[in-house]
Amino acid sequence: MSTVSQTKAATPASKGKSKEKKRLNLDLTPEAYELLQKLADESGKNMAEVLRTGLLLYGISQEEAKNGRSLAVAEGEKVITRIVTT
Repeated sequence: MSTVSQTKAATPASKGKSKEKKRLNLDLTPEAYELLQKLADESGKNMAEVLRTGLLLYGISQEEAKNGRSLAVAEGEKVITRIVTT
């Protein structure tokens, strides 16, 4: 379960524009939290950056699925694993 608070924080962005950020309170299982921490530690990113990257990849997968394509891990021409998000 997650909840989004109404707190907004403006941050500087390129070309003089500002972006608003929203704060998210997120409940994770202990296993999901441990995985998130492990991914953050291994990548040198913080947990928020790992989650943002995951959301970006999920969005790409969803958009490509609309066009009959899928996201996959490949080695050369061989698909190792197909990532299904729908």
